Amino acid sequence: MIRTAGFSFAQILGVPGGKVDGSRHRQLFIFFSNDKCNLRSSTGFNYSITAKVEAGETAANRTGNHLLVDCSTDSLSFSRDDAISAVAKLSSLRPHKSQANAVLVVDYLERIGMDQAHINAAVSKFPKLLLYDPDKKLHPKIQCLEEFGLSGSDLFNFIAKYPFVLARGLDTHLRPALHLIRRAAGSNKNAVKALKRSGRLLSYSSCKTMEANILLLQEAGFSDDKIQQFVMARPRYITNKPTWIGNILKRVEMEFGISRNSPMFYCGLLVATALNKSTVDKKLEIFRSYGWSNSEISTMVQKLPHSLTLSEARLKKVLNFFMKELGYESYYLAFRPIILTYSLEKKSIPRSQVLKTLEENKLRACSLFTAIVLSEPKFMGDYVLPYKNKLPDMYQRYIKSRAK
Repeated sequence: MIRTAGFSFAQILGVPGGKVDGSRHRQLFIFFSNDKCNLRSSTGFNYSITAKVEAGETAANRTGNHLLVDCSTDSLSFSRDDAISAVAKLSSLRPHKSQANAVLVVDYLERIGMDQAHINAAVSKFPKLLLYDPDKKLHPKIQCLEEFGLSGSDLFNFIAKYPFVLARGLDTHLRPALHLIRRAAGSNKNAVKALKRSGRLLSYSSCKTMEANILLLQEAGFSDDKIQQFVMARPRYITNKPTWIGNILKRVEMEFGISRNSPMFYCGLLVATALNKSTVDKKLEIFRSYGWSNSEISTMVQKLPHSLTLSEARLKKVLNFFMKELGYESYYLAFRPIILTYSLEKKSIPRSQVLKTLEENKLRACSLFTAIVLSEPKFMGDYVLPYKNKLPDMYQRYIKSRAK
């Protein structure tokens, strides 16, 4: 909902009809570099600004050369270096018109509810935003995003993070892209979630790229539901080049050994998009260092590709526990890879200690695999609570481990 700012920033510039509200004092700072000033902006790009100000030159002329309208104090609060960097990104400005337009843009963004932090972030990333006509260029696109489902803080956070979206053509790009995202994600709600995760979905080439990638996924045998899940889980990857998606699909088949007919093929796709070949190779080498054969590794990956997402340090810790401390063989773990993914500290170690105590006391026991995959209420009810009084130390140790 559009709100009314405390006063119009344009009024400070003397725009007709303006009234200055004394409760909020704003200043305009015009910054100039020295003869030559090399800067690095917050986005990492280098800019070189050359300023030659002749003695006696008027403020208007200096503005014509190197105007940097910075709404400081109560508005944008840019530092001097950030201000110079922001202006350096703008080219072919019409200084006086730019100055007036900038304050109108800030006023507009404030009226729709954006706070200083949001505006500051948006302008820092996309200074050209200050050159757009608020009524003709910005407002229709803001309305389009609202109609799509972005509103309130979600909308403002999105604009602050992806301000370049407001540079896209409304009918030539923005609306068609949003329609395609909605169709790919399956619903408006899902589409909004995907868009919030990745503004790249609205990049210039997104429509053709997404259509090509969706077609690739369909040809690979993925249902609409799986494609929707992929768009939700990995939204930015759906805008990668189709050749990239094609190579990922090949990796799942060739590197992971998972056929397209396997129910694990989709899981393999998610893992392959998250891990490059070099990272996977390093993790496979860890398994080999613990005596796993290639056949056992292949079995594990085909049964649970997600096991490859464990960090190298985590893998070593898990394999040390199961193989060196408990004595499990690699073939046993290869056919039960899910056991590797549970928390050692909160599940595997505490439950193994419970089973060991029960076995030592010749009481009810089961395999560690069975114990680990049980839900917490089920495990407590079957293996902990019945022995609370008989084995109080065991009970207390287990409860304490769960509290960590």
